Amino acid sequence: MQISEVAIAGGGIIGCAIARTLRRLDFRVTLIERGRVGREASSAAAGMLGVEAETERPLVLQLGRRSRALFPQVLEALRAETNLTVEYWRHGTLYLCFSAADAENLMQRLRAVGAEGQPLAVRQARALEPGISPRAESAWLFGDDARVDNAGLTAAYARAAGAVGCEIREGETVDRVAVERGRVVGVETRAGRIACDAFVNAAGAWAGSLAAGLGIPVTPVRGQMVVLNTRQPAFRHAIYSRRGYAVTRRDGRLLLGSTREPVGFDRRVTGGGVRRIVGAALELSPQLGTAPLQECWSGLRPATPDGLPIIGFDPTVTGYMVASGHYRNGILLAPITAQLVADLFRGRTDPMMAHIGLDRFQSGPIGADD
Repeated sequence: MQISEVAIAGGGIIGCAIARTLRRLDFRVTLIERGRVGREASSAAAGMLGVEAETERPLVLQLGRRSRALFPQVLEALRAETNLTVEYWRHGTLYLCFSAADAENLMQRLRAVGAEGQPLAVRQARALEPGISPRAESAWLFGDDARVDNAGLTAAYARAAGAVGCEIREGETVDRVAVERGRVVGVETRAGRIACDAFVNAAGAWAGSLAAGLGIPVTPVRGQMVVLNTRQPAFRHAIYSRRGYAVTRRDGRLLLGSTREPVGFDRRVTGGGVRRIVGAALELSPQLGTAPLQECWSGLRPATPDGLPIIGFDPTVTGYMVASGHYRNGILLAPITAQLVADLFRGRTDPMMAHIGLDRFQSGPIGADD
């Protein structure tokens, strides 16, 4: 398959990372974003690279570890290409358990996915983070976890894509993928047709509306967030429990999250959602009750039926690529997704592709990923 012109729908972190990578490989790339680049789920996240602490699927654990290892070199490359320094912390995640049930839930999940962490006595956890709740009964440290300014990272990817010659079109929607004789020949927007040899559907929660061959089973899941202003960074680690998390930014913002609500494309922030998030945060650290509330928002995460992302060509339409369904892991998996997509465009096949391609939904029920 000879490809020279690529159109990408979706200007979130996945689309921007793919655009930069493909353009650096000399593909001509047009990135089309229905709104503003980086304004959907990519800006609504907390930026945790919580591989062991968060992952609920063995294959996502494998992908996450590979992708997390790429971040130092990616961030250095983006800094060189854009002169933007993206905030990045490598202090790990401190996971607090407030009951025997919490601890058992964590242990079951770690065993299920094959993850490991360092168990801590409560006094050890409080030595690391004096501000955590005295009600914690046990703790785990996931020292390899990191976190990143997700909005800054998306902006850096977008600027790097533009710097190497990607055409970026904001405020323009892909209405239809043009297919002739089973092959992608362009995309249509209200501004007209954009000719291309290949199309990458990186439209996140909206990916299903741009299916061309096989259906794309991606649905939106709302995640609400709350931000407190603690003036100074409240914690060195990301603080996590079964019910919520708190992620510090260097400017004193403290990001609290998050809900998981299958409510379609409803992005409203709700009183119930805010109450659950703040309640979980106060369980982590009661002293946060005096911190001013700065803002709230929500984002729509793209979920799949089996909890795995979709990365691969549609086997029924030549040149049609899907890179969506990353759910809560879009920030974490952006570097590895861009790498895997680039490999596929160059005819290289990673063993992981057998498990995350679109063709896994072609027939039969969806099974477990073990």
